[in-house]
Amino acid sequence: MKTNKKRPARKPQKFSFILSICLLLLVGYFAISLINVHMQINDRKNEVKELDSEYEEQLADNKELSRVIDGGDKEEYIERIAREKLGYVMPGERVYYNITPNN
Repeated sequence: MKTNKKRPARKPQKFSFILSICLLLLVGYFAISLINVHMQINDRKNEVKELDSEYEEQLADNKELSRVIDGGDKEEYIERIAREKLGYVMPGERVYYNITPNN
């Protein structure tokens, strides 16, 4: 005699759904982390570019100072620095500034 035994119904759908959600969240986390790291790398590259330009400017300043120390015209250097950085003018001299926008 044959007995008709019913097999218990599986519940793979619930497990599959939970697993899918977990995997989706994990992929989302890694995607956000990757984007964040990429943004940090770009920020660091910009900082490096800025520091490189500051470095080049400092090298130029050092070269100018070395030239002055080695026997260059100290009076000319002092006058140029006073005019450019401190805004000084010679007595009786008028300074005009161009305030028109540069397009």
